[in-house]
Amino acid sequence: MKEAFGPRSDRSGRLCRSIISVPSHREKMVNKALSLGADVIMLDLEDSVPVEQKDEARERALSILRALEPGSRLLSCRINAMDSPFAYRDIVEIAEKAGEFVDTLVIPKVNDPAEVKALDYFLTQIELRMGFKRRIGLEASIETAAGMMRVSQIAFSSPRLQALVFGIADYSASLTMPGGGISGHGERMDRYPAERFYFPLSRMAMAAKAAGIAAIDAPYGDYKDPEGLRDSCLTSAGLGYDGKWVIHPDQISVVNETFTPLEEDYRRSMRILEAYEQGRAAGVGAIALDGKMVDAASIRVARVVRQRWEAIERKAEKG
Repeated sequence: MKEAFGPRSDRSGRLCRSIISVPSHREKMVNKALSLGADVIMLDLEDSVPVEQKDEARERALSILRALEPGSRLLSCRINAMDSPFAYRDIVEIAEKAGEFVDTLVIPKVNDPAEVKALDYFLTQIELRMGFKRRIGLEASIETAAGMMRVSQIAFSSPRLQALVFGIADYSASLTMPGGGISGHGERMDRYPAERFYFPLSRMAMAAKAAGIAAIDAPYGDYKDPEGLRDSCLTSAGLGYDGKWVIHPDQISVVNETFTPLEEDYRRSMRILEAYEQGRAAGVGAIALDGKMVDAASIRVARVVRQRWEAIERKAEKG
């Protein structure tokens, strides 16, 4: 699926139901992540890495990226924030030395479309210099009130941009929202219900889909609460999200399952598309299926379901 609740949308066929974030300097955690069923592995150079280990984490990320066969896994790397003293080294080192291996760079705490544009220009120069045949994609993490105010501009800031990611912890802090100390969805829902995030989630998803890119939800902080995680996934999927970050291996199966269309939905989608093609071939402008009219929106959703299903089948074939 690419638009309703599918993988990365019109600019990429990459599946992104589950994105597991792992600190690049924690070798055991990285090795574990590589053996799991997450759609995307994100090597983190930012918040999970102490300041004194930034250089080590970058070197570890380079080693990991270069050791894997290109295209065998979907790999992202979250660089440090653009206003930090570490970002420029992250960009140069990762792009020059592992640009052929990494799929996307995740930009944290994006407050202005200029940040994405600047990185786009910088990467273009590196790719020309290195002679890379494919472009490095970008993902922008929306984590502040300022970023959410400009999210529509950010979504259209670069043709490299493939996803918007909701950074719930820093977003909550920027609005001085009270919380319970868990970094992610699920904190203190007894006092502060999840509905308080519906507006930013909807706003971000709308911007992403208008730009033809994916919307990725923040992780669910309590990894010992699978039912809470499932509810959180259903909420974001219902709002148009394509996937969710995960912070623990036990969360992957729940997230993948929730963002996978039901087989009955896939079969109905195929019937809709077959009826549409038959009607078009016969010159019929409107078609009906099971006594119901099939409109343009139904056809778009059916295409999304088919694309998602096929992407999941391709992943299963690769093992």
